[in-house]
Amino acid sequence: MVRSLSAALIALGLVVGANAKIAPALQSARISTDEEEELGLFPSGLLVGPASCGFRNVVADLLWLRAIQYYGKHKQGDQLFEKAAHVFSVLTDLDPNFIGAYRFGSLVLVEDAGEKEKGFALLRKGVRKNPLDGSLYFDLGFHHFMAEDYGRAAVYFRRAASLPGGSDKAARFAAYAENRQGRFDVAEEMWLDILSNTGNDKTRASAEFALKGIAAARDTLFLAERARTFHDRYGRFPRSVNEMIDSGVIRSAPEDPFGTYYVVQPATGEVRSWYLLARELKRDCAVLDKVAARYAEERGSPPADAAALVEEGYLGKIPSPFGVTYTFDRRTGKAGVLFPSGREMGGDR
Repeated sequence: MVRSLSAALIALGLVVGANAKIAPALQSARISTDEEEELGLFPSGLLVGPASCGFRNVVADLLWLRAIQYYGKHKQGDQLFEKAAHVFSVLTDLDPNFIGAYRFGSLVLVEDAGEKEKGFALLRKGVRKNPLDGSLYFDLGFHHFMAEDYGRAAVYFRRAASLPGGSDKAARFAAYAENRQGRFDVAEEMWLDILSNTGNDKTRASAEFALKGIAAARDTLFLAERARTFHDRYGRFPRSVNEMIDSGVIRSAPEDPFGTYYVVQPATGEVRSWYLLARELKRDCAVLDKVAARYAEERGSPPADAAALVEEGYLGKIPSPFGVTYTFDRRTGKAGVLFPSGREMGGDR
């Protein structure tokens, strides 16, 4: 299968020259960043398939390039991947043997979009189309393990190990799942395995990000435990990691693997990486902006606050990570973040 830009473009020229009927569909493959055209390339695979007139793999290659652009745009922007399931569904309808699309698509859905059931469904589709490919069973085991569904994880790992070419690592991970052993350590080993074996730059970046997340999780568990020690000693939680250092509860602050620092929620003692928290807040604001825009379009004015979106049925519940409150600018309708009283978490460590 063609997987490079130059080869795909050459194939595009050959197809257009050979069959004018497919030209309009392929013309839509030209890169566009306009919001309204973002998914114009991804009609139902049931429609694209017949239109491709025997050139399904070529069209799938072009959609793959567009899918990577879609992912990169939102990864660097609003962190929203609302159409990812549709994108990878169309891709794999066109090319049911495109193993990389199943594997990367499920990673995007589970890790980035937070839609694990859709990610599982994509992999199960891949298994139905490619029943002897152990990597798809392995990924099902991996994602179920990360979701703490250890029973299913063990089943999928065992299946991966039993197929022709199955590796010892799949059997080893099955044993880990059956014994529910050291989640952080095992997760780290799994991500390291993905990092060392993938040829996809985006998957490699996801693995590197996940490994940093595991390191941060270890740090925050340690710091939260020490925050409770501080509370036992002083009757309140610390306002910052520096306050724990000054009190002697810890000797020094661990280095945040994302290059920022750790912040403490003074009401609960929860500890977060500032980078990860800011990323979550950015994503929440992007969601709220879209919901608020729909509210304003339908009702003629922006919502007074996030509660109005819930009361009117536009939002299921109000997110509140780390005790923050989301507000709305009455003039622009844009969402903002109000941190817990007296705490400027973006500047005070």
